[in-house]
Amino acid sequence: MDVNTIEKKKYTREEIAQRIIDHGDLLVIYFNKVYRLNAWIKHHPGGEMVILHMVGKDATDEINAYHSDHVLRTKLPLFYFGDVDDQNGEGFKSLIAPIQYNWQQRDINNNRVLTPESLLSFKDEKMIQETNEQKHIIEAYRKLDYKLRFLGLFQCNYLDYARECIRYLFLACLALYFFVTATKPWHYYLSAIFLGAFWHQLTFTAHDAGHLGITHSYRIDTFIGMFIANILGGISIGWWKYHHNIHHIVTNSPEHDPDIQHLPFFAITPRFFQSIYSTYHKRILSYTWISAAIIQFQHFTYYIIMCFARFNLQIQSYIYLVKHPRSAYRFVEFCSLLMYWYWYILLLSYIPTYTQRFLYLFISYMVTMPLHVQITLSHFGMSTEDYGPCESFPSKMLRTTMDIACPTWLDFFHGGLQYQAVHHLFPRMPRHHLRQASYFVKQFADEVGLTYHMYGFVNGNAKVLNVLKDVAMQIKLMRDVATTTNIYDHH
Repeated sequence: MDVNTIEKKKYTREEIAQRIIDHGDLLVIYFNKVYRLNAWIKHHPGGEMVILHMVGKDATDEINAYHSDHVLRTKLPLFYFGDVDDQNGEGFKSLIAPIQYNWQQRDINNNRVLTPESLLSFKDEKMIQETNEQKHIIEAYRKLDYKLRFLGLFQCNYLDYARECIRYLFLACLALYFFVTATKPWHYYLSAIFLGAFWHQLTFTAHDAGHLGITHSYRIDTFIGMFIANILGGISIGWWKYHHNIHHIVTNSPEHDPDIQHLPFFAITPRFFQSIYSTYHKRILSYTWISAAIIQFQHFTYYIIMCFARFNLQIQSYIYLVKHPRSAYRFVEFCSLLMYWYWYILLLSYIPTYTQRFLYLFISYMVTMPLHVQITLSHFGMSTEDYGPCESFPSKMLRTTMDIACPTWLDFFHGGLQYQAVHHLFPRMPRHHLRQASYFVKQFADEVGLTYHMYGFVNGNAKVLNVLKDVAMQIKLMRDVATTTNIYDHH
């Protein structure tokens, strides 16, 4: 019997909030149907956190954006729990997910306050209350999604990957050639440059594998990702997927998005000065005097720190695998990472001196700096405001993400992922089609009254640097005010 034919209870918004708090039900809304995901959350390939951020919300567009039709037809119905009681015909008004509820709210006994009522009401004036405008945006977005599918922009062209593989092989061969034939130190350093460029380019295909965008098979794309990211790059694809999926769901949220949580090195909003709680790291991101000392110069140190970003990705990878013993293919990931370090250390061992080995390592890692600049460029200069659970998926993605304009011939350098806003709207679309889709996204944004942010590479960098500078200046301003206050107190 089809589970959809079974008569289930209808739940009001208040009853859904009650069940979430009193029974611990992980209820998610999809096309006005309620799904209980308690039995699935531990097995969710995208990680537990992305589900927790969607609890109590109308996640229709998020679910459609990140899942194949096959999953929606065969897997999701297994967790059907009931229907939304929508007597007024206005649709479901999303609740605040418990994980996103203000962690600072405490009662007189210092216990965290979390009641059904706290999920129902949005007290912050910035939060969107009226959903009619958002409905118009959602309807237009779904029409755009249908149009892009009809145009074939979700179909993967494997000739694009064939051309890229030739480029990868060319860079790898150059790195190997200059290494094997090296007679002078600069030959090794030239090899390191080509190895770094090889890693830079490989990242784009690893990104596709993480989104299951190559074969659309979870197992096959995961192993492709493991070969590229783990064995060739020394970065856990499992960590990347876990981390990146959360970023896509809660883009540019200071409390929830790990991609902008970089204390003590960066703060893209003064909210980090409040030592906020990170739901990703599950700890308070302490804003200390060390943070203040570094961040006040962040607009000067931005590019320098980006040179070392690859080291951070590897460290975060290993921390993830240690802390998540139940992560998929964990043993295989450990083995593949050991393979990376085996071949890379073996490579370094053939370099004559320790100084040259050290320089080879740093040059090969630092050459990937433009990639990390590109990744942060799309978000560091954008909005970090919280407009609440009623903000539509497309509205939030366009508000928190910018695209970078460049000539077509430079697409290879950015991997096509300079169109991050388009990618965030359609994460399963092959990146080779993002440029073509951007034309239709611009039309969509104009139609519904949203702003589609696109900057040239230079102007995009300037925007990010200005944001970093503005936050840094606030630290200096607070320090000057504190100094002045102390002077008056002494008098």
